This record gives sequence, C-alpha cells and structure tokens, in this order.
Amino acid sequence: MELRLNIEDATPEELARGVAAAEAVFARAGITALQGAEGLFALEGWDIKGFPGDDKPTEDEDRGAAVWLEADKAATTACCVGWPQDKVPHHQIMELIDVPRTRLQAEALPDMWPARKQLYPDVVKRLEVTAGPDRQIDFDIAFVLGWVPERPTLDRVEPLSEDGDRIPFFTSDLAQVEEMARKALKGWTIEIGRNPYDAHVFDPAAADDGDELRMAAWRDFDGSLLMEKPPANPAIALTLAMMRGQSMYFE
Repeated sequence: MELRLNIEDATPEELARGVAAAEAVFARAGITALQGAEGLFALEGWDIKGFPGDDKPTEDEDRGAAVWLEADKAATTACCVGWPQDKVPHHQIMELIDVPRTRLQAEALPDMWPARKQLYPDVVKRLEVTAGPDRQIDFDIAFVLGWVPERPTLDRVEPLSEDGDRIPFFTSDLAQVEEMARKALKGWTIEIGRNPYDAHVFDPAAADDGDELRMAAWRDFDGSLLMEKPPANPAIALTLAMMRGQSMYFE
C-alpha cells in the first residue's frame, strides 16, 4: 500500500513533500494509512446510506477518518507551499493505492460491484429522460447504492432494503428524497426549482471551484445545461442532482 496525491501541476518533489507530511500525521496518531482509509470508507458508507442509526462507524473508524482528513490537509499544505491560493485544491487529494475507493465498493459482492458500476451511468441517463415516476428506476438506484444485494425487477415481489425498509420512491416522493438529502448533507443548501423543475445542492462554505461540493440536475452553476430538457418532476430533479454527486464513487 502506498499513499498517492492527486494535485494537478505539482512537481515530483512537491508531491513527495506532501506524502511525507501525511505520513508524519499518521505516525503521530499511532495508526497506519490503511486504518485511516478504512475509517474514511466507513464514514463514506454511512453517508451514502443516509446515516442509519444502527450502522454508525465505530470509535476507531471515526478516529481513523479524522486522522485521514488531517493527513490530507497536511499533505496539501506541504505540497503547495508558495502556490497562489486559487491554485491550491480545496478537496481531498490523497488516496491509498490498491484499496477500494469506497466502502460501497469494498462491501459489494465480488460479482455485483462491476454490475453496479456499469449501471450507474444508465440510471443517470434514465433519470434525465424519464417522463415521470418510474419504480424500476427507484429499484435500480437502490441496487447501485448497495441498499439491496441484487437488482430488483418489477416482475417479482418488491424487496426491502438491507435495513428492512421499503425502497424509497426516488422518482415520485419529493419529501422523502429531500429528507434523505438533508440527513446526508447536513449544513448544505438544497434549492428546488418548480418552473421548470430543477435542483441545486451545494456546500455554502465551499469555494467556487469546488465542483465536487456542488451538484445540479438540469442547469449547472455556470448557466450551462447538463441535459436537453429539465427533469419531469421535483423528486426526479433532486434525485438526479444527488446521483450526479455520487459520480466520483463510480469512476
């Protein structure tokens, strides 16, 4: 396992300096980078599932995630000494080679992760063009996010999630989708347009170049259109914005 920094335009010397700073943070904390990554995966998995009360990260995982984030910040600071502020990244730049990027991937059945990864762009495309509520899309979102172990279909008895709950109505129930979004993204701003239907979700504390902290359904933050027509209803709009925000996990 080795740490790697993803910082555009950084020299090999700057990257090495950043890695050394991160490794020093792990050493001071008395944990390995792998333990930090596992803690972060646990936190991300809890986030993706909507912060269920019975699946909270352990104290060790919480601490590992906190140390990872501290190390990531230290790596950025050390690597980017003397850089103009507008060039310094404000997102996570550190990864551990040969470790799955997310707990969603790590916990997926070996033969199911490729199917989930392959289905993700199809689900987004169908959300963009569907004319209204579509229960099969609801099922497919649940499968892609790992809420159900197999891909459900309409010709079978509707399954429950792994927590025993009914699969959410992502394409029809705005109140349900909005509740999930507010739990998953505490402190973020959620804006839902009605004429036409659209949705914007963003961290108000994020810099303008923090694209991974800003998601839109139809009209992007720079005014460009992400698809030809607006979503069919506000629930689909918010679901679509949230699914776009998951894209980094399926790269």
